[in-house]
Amino acid sequence: MPVTTLISVLGLAAAALGIVTGVPQILRLLKSTDASGLSYSSAVLGVLASGTWLTYGLLLLDPAQLVANVPGLGCAVVTVVLAAHRLGLRLSTAAVATAAWVPVVAGAFALGGVVLVGMVATAVSLVKMLPQVRTVLRREPLGGLSPATFFLTQVSATMWTVYGLATAQTSVVVCSAVSAVLAGVVLSRRCPPLAVARALHYGRLGVAGRLLVRPLYLARRAQLTLAA
Repeated sequence: MPVTTLISVLGLAAAALGIVTGVPQILRLLKSTDASGLSYSSAVLGVLASGTWLTYGLLLLDPAQLVANVPGLGCAVVTVVLAAHRLGLRLSTAAVATAAWVPVVAGAFALGGVVLVGMVATAVSLVKMLPQVRTVLRREPLGGLSPATFFLTQVSATMWTVYGLATAQTSVVVCSAVSAVLAGVVLSRRCPPLAVARALHYGRLGVAGRLLVRPLYLARRAQLTLAA
């Protein structure tokens, strides 16, 4: 298979995964009134980021960007609406932020074309998860966060990083790499590795889960034995 085809497949795979990234969080918000730990600011910034990347993809006619960000924008909007409802906040904040952002993107295109639009998309993507990271680092209850969403975000962002490197899109590389790291921070706070390993060891996912963490427990036991 030609390298260019592999790159295209990677981009479309990253886009396809990105489509479902926000679905677990939406389902959690639909099923439960608990939105503890969810950052409304990050949700609003997610709408701006998806909208800007969609504009970037339209300007470049990049299929991967279009496939990812059309449904991605839809998921981001639904998340904002549900988060506002569950957290008792007003949607007017999101509406004002969106209205103010449109001329920013338009101005970026007028001044620097698609390159500057990509830089703007990168900028908003770099900061969109910071409010969420700040929330989880405060050790507040995090029951309203969907671990699956942040796991999928981390995997998707890693794939986008590779795609960006392969296509020489610096904006994609920078924001995707940072997103992968920040999603990992949130996931590690929502599901601490030791707690996850313990749950798997005691049958959270049955035999498969026990087999997955068995090497870790054997290594830990050997370490304790040597220390004694």
